[in-house]
Amino acid sequence: MPKNNLNFYLYSSARGLLGQARCLVPASLVQPRKKLDQDFAIGITTYIERYDKYFQPLYRSVSRLFPEVKITVSVNGHPNTAEQQLYLRRLQDELCSTAPPHHTFVLRDQAAGLTTLWNEMVRLSQPLPLLILNDDLRFFPWMRRWAESFDWQSAQLTLLNSTWSHFVISREVIDRLGAFDPGFKGIGFEDMDYTARAGLAGLPIGNVLCSYIAHKNHQPRSPSFVSDRVWGKYTSQNEEFFYSKWETCPAEEGIFIKQIPAYVKPKHPLSPIPLPGIPSTVATDGNRIFPDRPLNS
Repeated sequence: MPKNNLNFYLYSSARGLLGQARCLVPASLVQPRKKLDQDFAIGITTYIERYDKYFQPLYRSVSRLFPEVKITVSVNGHPNTAEQQLYLRRLQDELCSTAPPHHTFVLRDQAAGLTTLWNEMVRLSQPLPLLILNDDLRFFPWMRRWAESFDWQSAQLTLLNSTWSHFVISREVIDRLGAFDPGFKGIGFEDMDYTARAGLAGLPIGNVLCSYIAHKNHQPRSPSFVSDRVWGKYTSQNEEFFYSKWETCPAEEGIFIKQIPAYVKPKHPLSPIPLPGIPSTVATDGNRIFPDRPLNS
């Protein structure tokens, strides 16, 4: 083995062992060293099927590790109206009622596309950089130390561990690229769309290693969307919408999308997508926003 390769192998092995050791450190030994409330905010998307096993443990863990950080939870709707209402009442009783004032819950009766949830979390977190999280994650306590040492102001658009299941996006990126496209009414392909838009704008997407998040990659049995599924958990309507905007092309003409994998270019000129606001006509109750319910309902 060449010396350079051996050195890299030893370095990678040592770093991996160090990360594993840090994952064993209990939360009681990872006390805050600096305040992070002006550094970044956190957004979590979730829905009914993941409440007990995934979302509730993640929310409580994140709240304990980052008690001062603003958290927005976007709760998606579900086609089973009766079950959805029971779920929302339970979530409000168990979490919203005891949450601190800097936690906001956006509670939906009807299903909305993932891009809609991302956009509303971005809006509610501004002007801070936002760490967007799936709900099927586990945070290890050492994530606190990682966050305290991370350069949030320079993150711009950065994936953690090469996945859009957890990524950072800044206000500057939204100002430059626009919002996530609300035309994606389900889940999937919205990350490829934003990757392509970033590439066209000459904006690099960063990637950093973080050993203190574990993605459980849960495959839903009863998703929020009635659309057919592709690739296991994505909605076919999102795939169709993606290909209504983009077409494959030679490498020299487009942007590489690794998931497909292929180079793509826009079929038609792209217009900037403004970041939607939270309408003043929807119902609110303390730290809760109900986008599907009119004010005074």
